[in-house]
Amino acid sequence: MKFCQVFGALSLAAFLLWGCEGENVTSVSKTDVDIRLADRVGPVSQYGQLMAGSVDGVGRIYGSCEGVAAGKEVQVRGMSMYWSLLDEATMFYSEAGINTMVRDMKVELIRLAIATNEKWNKTPGFIRDPEVQRGFIDASVKAAVKNDIYVIIDWHSHTAVDQLEEAKQFFSEMAEKYGGYDNVIFEIFNEPACLKNGSGDCSLSKYGGGFLPWDSVRTYANEIIPVIRQYSDNLILVGNPYWDQTPNFAIGNEVEDPKHNVAYTFHYYAMTHGNNERGNADKAMKAGLSVFVSEWGTGTSNGNGTPGEDRNIIWQEWMDANKLSSANWSASKISEGTAAFASDATVDSLTYSPSGEMVKGFLAKNPDSYKACKAAK
Repeated sequence: MKFCQVFGALSLAAFLLWGCEGENVTSVSKTDVDIRLADRVGPVSQYGQLMAGSVDGVGRIYGSCEGVAAGKEVQVRGMSMYWSLLDEATMFYSEAGINTMVRDMKVELIRLAIATNEKWNKTPGFIRDPEVQRGFIDASVKAAVKNDIYVIIDWHSHTAVDQLEEAKQFFSEMAEKYGGYDNVIFEIFNEPACLKNGSGDCSLSKYGGGFLPWDSVRTYANEIIPVIRQYSDNLILVGNPYWDQTPNFAIGNEVEDPKHNVAYTFHYYAMTHGNNERGNADKAMKAGLSVFVSEWGTGTSNGNGTPGEDRNIIWQEWMDANKLSSANWSASKISEGTAAFASDATVDSLTYSPSGEMVKGFLAKNPDSYKACKAAK
């Protein structure tokens, strides 16, 4: 979708042109004209649709407003929701929760970690109860559009190759409904791990207890991407083996995308990962691949641990130096060390855990205001 879009006014026979001269509006999907932006110009109006690209052989993320050019790299920072399974997390999949994060944390991005076949307590994943999960997605996407921020729709599965048909149906639906918004990004495979073989235990994988090889992830991606491209040319994020820490595996064997708008995800937890993992992402970028940090944590890779300021600062400086967009895990008040909110937080009044205080400090570098671009008529 292009940044400037013409849509029919419901009460008029004529069409109205929005957003082409920097007005306070965001593109409105032709499939859902009921979403209207409040009086806020945010990062989507300033940057437009996010785009993978490279300059001088180095992969980065750019925006459609200024295109792929030296010095025009786009970096946006925000929050990843926790799995869409627990009340302490799903309460923030809401307009009120997202409005508050925009206001209090200056988020430019939210990531919807949509559970697939899991059932924890009373809330099942999308495969088991699509209507409940559709509600979380719809509320969150509408809130993102109203706030003029980006939103990642994430099929939050470690075993998506076992769910190929379900994933196809999911992304066909999501792309048709929301793919007309510049705000929307599609993450098609969260942290490829292993085939479940009915147990979820990687040690029982047909790959001998190891991780899915890149070729299997690539084959899956090559099945999902055409489904999305029927409806949308928006940015697609592709995972990679070893919990999204090997985007370099795609060098010379990239996924197939007729729109050439794919980035490879990179995940890290500051108290577990370090130079080796950073090196993998550096190799990918230097080979011309765009990298997107769709999940990072202040603590250890199990979601806990005490955040260490020095290690976190090293990671933040690396992301800033490479203009890497990122989403922190997690916008929730579950009982994990990396949860950003304290137990008494509400959707209207956020209180912060030690991790959340640190993350809020990092997000403070986000702009205080934005200026809508002037797209070509």
